Amino acid sequence: DPYVKVWLQFGDKRIEKRKTPIFKCTLNPVFNETFSFNVPWEKIRECSLDVMVMDFDNIGRNELIGRILLAG
Repeated sequence: DPYVKVWLQFGDKRIEKRKTPIFKCTLNPVFNETFSFNVPWEKIRECSLDVMVMDFDNIGRNELIGRILLAG
């Protein structure tokens, strides 16, 4: 049951989060989503995107499948 979670960060501080819908019972999901964040131009070099692919679980915590940090 994978989904993607995207965090906008300034330095080490998480500011804003977006998530995709959960794709139930699939091993090969295709995430064709668009997210937008409002970032002031003068702070664009300080921000980064933390993109995490998660596995949804009804019982317990959601499991991290993969992660990438996109920064300038």
